Amino acid sequence: MLKMEESSVNSRLDKLEKISNQISLLISSGDYDKINHLDKMRKKIITDMNEKYYQFNQNNKQTVLKLISKNEEIITQFKNKEEDALSDLVNKKKCTQAYLATF
Repeated sequence: MLKMEESSVNSRLDKLEKISNQISLLISSGDYDKINHLDKMRKKIITDMNEKYYQFNQNNKQTVLKLISKNEEIITQFKNKEEDALSDLVNKKKCTQAYLATF
C-alpha cells in the first residue's frame, strides 16, 4: 500500500470512528436530525472508500472490525430507545382511554 493511500485510509477510518462515537452520544439525547446528518456523512465516506478500492493493512482491518462492533452497539442502543419510547406512548394511550371511559 502506498504511503499516501495508507494515510488516506487511516484518516477516513478515524473520521468514521469519531462519527460513530458522536452518533452514540446523540442517541441518548434523542437528537435525530444530527444523527441523520452524521449517518449520511458516514455512508458517504464508506461509499467513497469502496469506490477507490483501498487496500487495508492488518491494523486497518482491526479498526474496521471495531467500527462494525460499535455500529452494532449503536443500532441496539437506538432500537432499545425507540422501544422504550413506543412503550411509553402505549401506556399513555391506555391511561387516556381509561380516563375517557370514566366520562
